[in-house]
Amino acid sequence: LTNGEELQFDYLVVALGISRFAPIGIRSSTKSEFVAELAESYTQLESAKSVIVVGGGAVGIELAADIKCDFPGKSVTLVHSRALPLPGPFKDELRHNVVDILQNQIGVDLVLGQRVIAQEPASADMADTLTDMPEHVSSTATNATLTLSGGQTLHGDWVVRCLGTRDKQSIINLPSSTQEPIFGANGIRVKDTMQIDDTAYPHIYACGDICARDTVKLAGVAMYGAYIAAVNIARTISSSSNNSPTLEESPLYPSKILLLMSKDHFIMQLGDEIWEKEKTRQYVSDDMGLQGSINGLSLNKIPAAYSPFDLAPAF
Repeated sequence: LTNGEELQFDYLVVALGISRFAPIGIRSSTKSEFVAELAESYTQLESAKSVIVVGGGAVGIELAADIKCDFPGKSVTLVHSRALPLPGPFKDELRHNVVDILQNQIGVDLVLGQRVIAQEPASADMADTLTDMPEHVSSTATNATLTLSGGQTLHGDWVVRCLGTRDKQSIINLPSSTQEPIFGANGIRVKDTMQIDDTAYPHIYACGDICARDTVKLAGVAMYGAYIAAVNIARTISSSSNNSPTLEESPLYPSKILLLMSKDHFIMQLGDEIWEKEKTRQYVSDDMGLQGSINGLSLNKIPAAYSPFDLAPAF
């Protein structure tokens, strides 16, 4: 560790995820800090008459929609560098539907096919910020003017940039035993067994968004990858030294995305199928999926005074 302490292990699971810039990324480590930071962002947003969201990925789309629906009197503009929002392995039909929902049903102003080339006053340049913790770098600005690549200028009382993620490569200092680096552009190399794809580290697993797999980085995929890693570690521990266990493999899931553009507007693509609104509604809840997550983690069966990590694992 950075303080010189060494921790010994037989098996290790790397589940660092990926990071986003504040306030989308959470930099606080306690509830009180989080509440204070959330209140600060909300105060800035509430007082703004005009809001600009830069970046038309899933986060930018949902944020712009939520702000416009919760504050219909505000001017909300979404700026995206491509001709259609939502990069990734999705159908253009889905993207056109998103444009229709944002623009015609919710009332978000869309500026597509243009990049932000200047901002005044300037804020932290996220592209040049060298940090393992981008959560500590704010992606917002107040009372700012943006210059776009097409020459247009936009003014926003509150501007937030939703421009991708950062991995935590430098935290994991694992030399590769081959010519191919362990970390690539999309994350850490893993086998379908969720072991790091390097013969030097059969005892090190990785799961979640930090993994480089040919699938969309989703919470459900991360949870199932963690299950596969846990099963394989348990099987390896239980096997005899002369008998190699058969390890489970995690399948590659079809591309899937559920966009929640406020409580009343949502759309989903699973594989090549774009779901109708009523079919999608079964996955939409007023609590934003909180109770489902609590049930999935079995937290509803544990007294609030305890942490799941205080209890002995059940095998």
